[in-house]
Amino acid sequence: MNETIEESCARCRYFKPADAQNGTCHRFPPSFAGESSPRESHHWRFPAVSLHAWCGEFRPSRPG
Repeated sequence: MNETIEESCARCRYFKPADAQNGTCHRFPPSFAGESSPRESHHWRFPAVSLHAWCGEFRPSRPG
């Protein structure tokens, strides 16, 4: 019997939770954030996502 997996960020291997409703997507390297900030505070970030969101890059979480 095949079990259908609901495709959502919370069930994706690339999702890293931040709190009860949100997290970050680690499918690709972080993107540069802060072009308008002072140079000493430039930083890189992974995209923030809701655990109920989804995209075309979904991969099921690994067991365990």
